[in-house]
Amino acid sequence: MSQPPPPPAGWGRPPPGTIYPGAGYPAAAAPAYRPATGTRTSGLAIASLVTGLFFWCWVIPGIVSIVLGHVALESIENSGGTKTGRGMAIAGIVLGWVGIGIVGLLVLGWFVSVLTI
Repeated sequence: MSQPPPPPAGWGRPPPGTIYPGAGYPAAAAPAYRPATGTRTSGLAIASLVTGLFFWCWVIPGIVSIVLGHVALESIENSGGTKTGRGMAIAGIVLGWVGIGIVGLLVLGWFVSVLTI
C-alpha cells in the first residue's frame, strides 16, 4: 500500500519528527488551592511585644506592654480562632514585667547608694 500524499503546508498535522516544546513532559502542577482561613495575627499582640522590647526605656513601655498584652490575650480568646498571636502577647507581658523589675532594682539601688553616703 502506498501512503497518501502529505497535506498542504499549514494544514492538518505537522511533518513527522516535529518536536513541540514540553512534549513528552508532564504538565506543570497547578498550585494547591489553599482557602483563606481568615486568621490573622492580633495587632495588639505585636504592639505588646514591640513595647516589651523597649523595657529599658524606663517604666512606661513596660506598663504599656503589660496592658496591651492582656488586652490582646482577651481579644484573641474572644475571636473564636480568627486571631492568633497568643505567644507574642505573653512575651510582651513577660518583657514588660522584666523591665519594670529591672527599673525597680535600679531605683532601689540608687536609693540605697544615696542613703548610705
